[in-house]
Order: sequence, then structure tokens, then C-alpha cells
Amino acid sequence: MQDIREQDIYEEKGEARLEDYQIVYQICDHPVLMTSPHYHSVIEIIYILEGNFVVTVNDTKYTLRPGDMVLVNTKEVHSVIVTDYGIHRSFAVKFSPETICSDNQSLMELKYVIPYIMAFSNFKTHYTKEEIEGSNIKNCIDSIMREDRERGYAYKFAIRIYISHLILDLIREVNTISPVEEEVSESIRKKFIEIFNYISTYYSEKLTAVQIAKEFGLRQSDFSAYFKKITGKSFNEYLNYIRVCKAKRLLIKSEMNISEIAFSVGFASTSYFINCFKNQMGITPMSFRQIYSDPPASVYYNLENKLTDV
Repeated sequence: MQDIREQDIYEEKGEARLEDYQIVYQICDHPVLMTSPHYHSVIEIIYILEGNFVVTVNDTKYTLRPGDMVLVNTKEVHSVIVTDYGIHRSFAVKFSPETICSDNQSLMELKYVIPYIMAFSNFKTHYTKEEIEGSNIKNCIDSIMREDRERGYAYKFAIRIYISHLILDLIREVNTISPVEEEVSESIRKKFIEIFNYISTYYSEKLTAVQIAKEFGLRQSDFSAYFKKITGKSFNEYLNYIRVCKAKRLLIKSEMNISEIAFSVGFASTSYFINCFKNQMGITPMSFRQIYSDPPASVYYNLENKLTDV
């Protein structure tokens, strides 16, 4: 199995800003490697116009056909390849989380968009043509492409509005994530966005609710209460969730054994890691590795060899 190390995954820079959308049409007429595994701090929507694509988000591989769409959240490792000869066209739009969650946004609205601004949120990634055809989601995609093509007066403003509409339709029609049920203050909201970023960075270290509450100037009882309100999980549940997400990547992209993976992502014991993994995924880490033993790197490697031999 081809070994992928963390350093093999690169961070894409120079992403979209509120005033400078990065809207890209990708056209390809033969099977080539399109993107290596990478991540970025923006949200990305990829909509398939023609041909077949394989898009891998974190550890899940999706085969996309015309009319299908994927939504890639911030900091999610993803990659795209084409699978056969012919014309392959996709439409991609990248936008910063601030597009749908600005500093002056009301707290009533915040509870619905929290899942879209948190790395590792467990919202739906893959949307089939049947799910979105004839819906407002499809209308928003068509409108974004039209605005980018025609570039009329205030087209960037229009694109921002259509992106917001698209996310609204996903919240209403497709995703089933429970919103934050109780309001939090503006200062607490901003503080917890910093806390989520801190956890995403230092997840493999020995983190405790007491330590983080102190780090960010909160009483432990307040920290725990706000954490539950905002995420629907306790601090330990959320931390274990992120660690399991990281462990899944290592299970299929490295030769590390189960114990090595458990300790590398921050679990104190192998048995506790296995229990957490099974509770979250429904199978053991070893079973997961066996099922998903063909990592994206192997796909790329085999495809490149095949192209070289042709």
C-alpha cells in the first residue's frame, strides 16, 4: 500500500476573499491527475457538468457524474481525479466562511451556519443529481455560473447572495444537523470560533476542558455549558470525534499500526481509541483499514503508471 504521510498533504494558499471570489471552470479531455490531496481555509463547491470524476473528501471516495455535487468544508483534505477518456468539465466555486457567517451576523442566524464554519463538521458532502435537479440548489448553481459568465453590474455581490441562498437551501432541504438551540453572546461566539481552531490545531496533545477554559478566560462550568449549546456535544465527545477523523486518514494512508495511530492522534490507550472509533464508525479501526485499503495515493499512483504505459 502506498504510504502517505501528513507532509504529503499540502495546504492550498491564496484562496477566495469576500471581495475576490475564486470561480474556476475545469476542462479536461483525457484522464490526468487533477489535484493531489490538499486542504484550504475556504469552503468549496464542485459541480459536475460533463464526464465522470472521483472526488475524495477526507477518507471517503465519491464517484460523481453530471449533475452531482460535493461540498468540501474548511480544512477537509480532498482531491479530484478523472476516471476515463473523454470530455470532463466541472464548475468549482470557493468562498470564505465569512460569506455566510460575518462578524455582524445575528446570533439567531449563527446557530444554523455553525456546522459550515467548523472544520470536521459532519454535514452531508455528496449530493446526487436526483437530489438537487429542479431544486433551488440547482437554480443557485446555474445563477452563479451565469453571473460569472456575464459579469454584469454588481455580479460579485450577486454571487455572494446566491451562495448564501444555496447554503440556506441545503440547511432546509438536505442537511439534518441540529442547530444551536440556545443563544450565546457575541463575545462568546467569537471566543468559541478561536477555541475550535485551537482544538483543531492541538487535538493530538493532552487537552482538557479545564486547561482550555483557563486558556480562554472562562470558568470551567461556563465553558462546558457553552460548548454543549454550540456543538451539541461535550468537550470530550467533540475532541474524540476530531481524533477519530484524523485516525481514519492515517488508517488508510499510512503503515502505522493501530496503537501508533491511537497515540499519534492523542488517545491515551489503544483500547479507548478502539472503543471511541467503534462508537463513531460502527466498526473497528482494523475493519475500517481493510475496507478502505485503497487510499487516494494508490489511485493516483496506479493512474499515473497506467498513463505512462499507454
